[in-house]
Amino acid sequence: MSYRVLIVEDEAKLLEHLSRILKAEGFLSFSCTSFRELENILDAPDKRFDVIVLDRLLHGRDSAELMGKIKLGLPKTQIIILSAINTSSEKANLLDMGADDYLSKPFDSDELVARIRALLRRSKNELRFGNLVLDLNYRTIKVQDQELPLTNKEFALLRTLVQAPGKVFNKTFLHEQVWEMSTEVESHVVEATVNKLRKRLAEAGAQIQIKNTRHIGYWIEE
Repeated sequence: MSYRVLIVEDEAKLLEHLSRILKAEGFLSFSCTSFRELENILDAPDKRFDVIVLDRLLHGRDSAELMGKIKLGLPKTQIIILSAINTSSEKANLLDMGADDYLSKPFDSDELVARIRALLRRSKNELRFGNLVLDLNYRTIKVQDQELPLTNKEFALLRTLVQAPGKVFNKTFLHEQVWEMSTEVESHVVEATVNKLRKRLAEAGAQIQIKNTRHIGYWIEE
């Protein structure tokens, strides 16, 4: 599989250099040179990119103004910012706005490629279902881009269900998988945890439901 990388850069020589480097590394490279061109790309119905390398300023216009539109239209796309502004506050601000990584100019091309590959590996460790995103690396969950705090067991239970939507898991399996409890132990821990998890998800606006049938098991669906 060849990953699709969009390079948004207004410096012609740098754009050409990055395109050449990424193609040599086996990526499908696409280019964009202006704020308006990026807007048009984001409005295209068939757009799809795995990573966007986004220059901070495009002919004087702030590309950060389009961060919300990028995240809305391309929620699975990883964004790495390139910027000549090398301050901790600038980096923190862009990461808070939705960027996945930040690299200050001037930068080493090998480091950029390494960071792109790291973002792609990180994206593989996400589970998405409905409007939920589970980050398996950091054991966090977001609902509509808002982080939802869960206990370790709530996260483990939700992960188990989301990994196989529609599949019914009986209580014995969940005891062993999530709680590592003996099948002989009588406990209402599954029911209690499911009820708490349902309440948390509903309050956060999650567009999924945890269903169950008595004496059969639990499953998740949209």
